[in-house]
Amino acid sequence: MLTDYAKGLFILSALSIALCGNSQAATGNKPPAGSKPNWPGHPRLYYSVKRLKALKSEIAADSGVKEAWESMLAKADRLLDEELVSKEYAERGQGQHGNYGRPASQIAAMGTTLGLAYQMTGKKEYAEKLRQAMLHFGQLNRWAGDAQRDPPWHSELNTARFCFGYAVGYDSIYDYLSQADRNAIVRAMVQRGILPTLNDWVLPEKRIHALDSMGHNWWSVCVAMAGVASLSVLEDEPQAQQWVEIVRDGFPEWFAYQGNILQNKSPNFDNQGAFYESVGYADYALSEYLLFHLAYSNVFPDDPPPEIPLLEKAGDFFVHTSYPTSDSLLSVNFGDSSIKASGARTLRLLLANGYDPPAYHWYITRTDLGLSDPISLLSYELKQRSAPPADLPQSVIYPDIGWAMMRSAWDNDSTMLAVKSGFAWNHAHPDAASFILFHKGKPLIIDSGNCSYSRPEYTSYYRQSKAHNVILIDGQAENAEACGGPDRGTVHPGQLSHLMDTAGIKYVLADATGPTSWKFSRNYRHFLWIDDVILIFDDIRTHEPGQLEWLLHFEGAAQEAGGAITLSNGSEAAAIIQPLFPNDMAVARKKGLKDHDPDTEVEYLAFTPAEKSRDMKFITAILPLDKPADKPDAKIELLEGDEMLGVRITRGAQMTDVFLNLRADGRRMHRNSNKTIHGWDTDAYLFALTRPADSPDDPDSITRCFIACGSYLRKNDKILIDSLSKVYSIFETRERTMNVTLQTQPIANCRIRAKTKPQAATLNAQTVSVRWDNTRNMAKFSLAN
Repeated sequence: MLTDYAKGLFILSALSIALCGNSQAATGNKPPAGSKPNWPGHPRLYYSVKRLKALKSEIAADSGVKEAWESMLAKADRLLDEELVSKEYAERGQGQHGNYGRPASQIAAMGTTLGLAYQMTGKKEYAEKLRQAMLHFGQLNRWAGDAQRDPPWHSELNTARFCFGYAVGYDSIYDYLSQADRNAIVRAMVQRGILPTLNDWVLPEKRIHALDSMGHNWWSVCVAMAGVASLSVLEDEPQAQQWVEIVRDGFPEWFAYQGNILQNKSPNFDNQGAFYESVGYADYALSEYLLFHLAYSNVFPDDPPPEIPLLEKAGDFFVHTSYPTSDSLLSVNFGDSSIKASGARTLRLLLANGYDPPAYHWYITRTDLGLSDPISLLSYELKQRSAPPADLPQSVIYPDIGWAMMRSAWDNDSTMLAVKSGFAWNHAHPDAASFILFHKGKPLIIDSGNCSYSRPEYTSYYRQSKAHNVILIDGQAENAEACGGPDRGTVHPGQLSHLMDTAGIKYVLADATGPTSWKFSRNYRHFLWIDDVILIFDDIRTHEPGQLEWLLHFEGAAQEAGGAITLSNGSEAAAIIQPLFPNDMAVARKKGLKDHDPDTEVEYLAFTPAEKSRDMKFITAILPLDKPADKPDAKIELLEGDEMLGVRITRGAQMTDVFLNLRADGRRMHRNSNKTIHGWDTDAYLFALTRPADSPDDPDSITRCFIACGSYLRKNDKILIDSLSKVYSIFETRERTMNVTLQTQPIANCRIRAKTKPQAATLNAQTVSVRWDNTRNMAKFSLAN
C-alpha cells in the first residue's frame, strides 16, 4: 500500500491538462481564412512544458514521486540497450496480426518512455534511440498482418500501437530530429499507419468497415490511434487537420451504435454505460478513445470535442463489476475477460479528461495508480480513498446487455452474485442465464473463462453453453451449430429484468428462452436472495422430452454430503449448494477446462433428474458460509402441494415462506392464474412472506413481502396487495414507515396493506405522501408515465 506520496504525485489536475496545453498560445482548430494555424508547439499531445515543469517540482519535493520517476527512468535506460525487433522477424508472420505484435509494442513503449525521459532530462541518448527505432520500423512494408481477406485489410490493432508509439515519440523528440528525419518519420506514419487505418475504417473513398466490424472494440482502437497520430503531424501533413476532424466527429456515432437486426449484432453500450463485450474489452475500447480525447483537448483547448453523454456513466461499469477483497479487486469475467481484469486505465483517463466521480478514485486506489505509465504520471489528480463511496448501490442492472450484479455489502470479502443473460457473439459467450458467485474474498461459482483465440478449445469448449452455469437438454442450450456458433450472433438474445433490492430481499429475472428457443419454449431463471439465502427457481419447458442437466462450475473443492454439495475455495470461502427440487437428482462430475489454461482439466457438476422430461421446475438454495466447517444459520425446507412448490426459510425467530404458483407458468392462458396456496388467494407467479415464526399466518403478521407477476394477494378477508396490472414488488413497514419497490406498467395504481397507517412512505426510493384507505387499511401508490 502506498503512503501519502501518491497524493502528491497526482496533484496535477485533470482539468488543467485539458485547458493549459503548451506554454505557447493556442487558438483552436479553425483559424481565420488565410491565417496560419497557431497550434501549440511540440511536445503538445501529453507532455506539455507546463506539465513537465510541474512534475519536476514534485520530484524535488516528494520522495515518493522521485521513486516513481527513478523507476521509469531505469526502464528508459533498459530500453536503450534493447535490440530492435528485426524487419525479417516482423514480416515473416502470417495471419490477422502476423508478427507485428512485438515491434508494435516495442515502439509504443519506447515512444512514451524514451520520449518522456528525453523531455525530462534533455539527454540525447534517449532521443537518439527513439529516432533510430522510428526510422527502423518505418522501413517495414506494412504495419499490419495479412489474413488474406476479401477485400484486403490494411490495418489492425498492431497498426494502432504503431500509430500511438510514433505519435508520442515524434511529438517528444521533434526538436531533436533533422528535417530529413521528420520527413521520413511523418511519411512512415502517414503511409504505414494513418492512411491505411483511415482508408479501412473512416474515409469514404476506400472504407471497407462499418461501426460494427470486428465486434466492436476495433473501430475505437484503430480510429482513435490514427487520430492521435494525425494530431502529431498537423504542421507536416496538409490533410492532417481534416483527418483529425473526421475522427473526432465519428466517435459520437460509435458510442451511439444501436446494433444491427439483419446481421445479429448488439449495441455497443447499454444505456447506462456498460460495454457489451466484457470488462476487459470495455477498458481497451474506452481507454484508446480517451487517449485521443485527451490529446485533442490539449491541442485544441478552445474547441472541445463533441459531447458524448455516455462518458458520464461509462466508468461506473468497472466499479459495479468489481469485487473488493482484503488484498485486491477482482472483476466479473463474463465473456472474454478475466477475474483480474481492470478498468483502471480507463478511469485514470476519465479523470484526466475531467470526469471525476469519487468511486473512480477508490477503484484506482485499489487497483493501479498508473505509476509505471508515463502518460498517467502527468495527467490526473488522485484523491486516495480506502473505502468506496457510501452511496454506491449494492445492486445494479444493465438491461440492454443483460448483466446484473447484487452484493451483500461493499465491504471487503462480502458476497456478490453476478448474472448474465444477453447477447452472444464474438467476445460475448453463449451464457444466457448463467451466474457466478464471489464470497469471502474468493470466486466460488465461476465462469469457465477463455483461452488463446488460436486454440481450438476456445470455440469447442469455452464458447459453448456447457462451459457456463446453465441448464442443458440432451447436452445443448444455445444453438452452437445450426446458427454457425457464436460468430453468427444471436437472433433473440437473453434478457434480464425486474432487478429489485429492498428490505433484505434482492431479485432479478433471467429470460434465456430466446437464445435457446430451438430447444426450449420456457427457460426462465429467478434469482431470489433473501437475507443470507440465495434461491434459484428454474422454470423449464422443452419442445421434446430429454435429459436435463443443471450445471455448476466451481473453483476449489466440491464435497457431497446428505444430498447437498459444499463448495470451498481456501480456508474460509465456502457455500452449500442444496438442490431442493426435484429431489431425486443424481450428481455427475464432468471434465471441463481451466480458465486461460486449456491444457488443464477441471471438474464441474451436472445435476440430473432421474427421468427424461419436458416440463421441469428446479429449486436450488445457495447458502454462503463463514467457514467450510460451519453450518448455515438458516433452516431450509421444501414445501410441496397441489399445483405449487415452495421453500420455507427459518432463521432464528423469523420465518419466510416462498411460494411458486404452478398455474402461472403458462399452462393457463385465457384464464387468470388464480390459486389458493396455504390459504393465500393469489394470481402471483412467485411470492414470499416474512413474519415472526411464532405469529399466525395472517396479513397483519407480515413484516415483509415479495411478489413477482401478481395482481393480488389476500387471506382471511384481508387484502395484502392489490393492483389491476400484475406487479413486481418488495415492500415492508418498519417504524411506521412503509418502503415500497414497485415495477409494473407505466400507469398503475397499487394498494398495499399496513396494520396501522404509516407516518411516512417511500416508493422506488423516493419519498411520497401516504394516501390511506381507512376501510381496507391500505396505502395507495401510483405510477404515472
